[in-house]
Amino acid sequence: MTDPLLWRMALDVIDAHHPDQGGRCDNLLCEHQEWPCDAARNAHRALTMAGDTTTGVGDDRRAAREQPGRPARRSRAAEAA
Repeated sequence: MTDPLLWRMALDVIDAHHPDQGGRCDNLLCEHQEWPCDAARNAHRALTMAGDTTTGVGDDRRAAREQPGRPARRSRAAEAA
């Protein structure tokens, strides 16, 4: 990994922008754009730029959390459920 700060920020964005049951982004800022929304696509691109070769646009965002030294986090939506 070449840029841990960019990597962590991208993971936070991915965590906040995930699809609902209808296949649209459930983040209010995206106004229910088709998923992957612009923010999610840019965050995946940032992961690649940060040196993360384990994730891609089609990968589950949980795979990114399996990086060593990064504790698993739950999304706010999962915690509210």
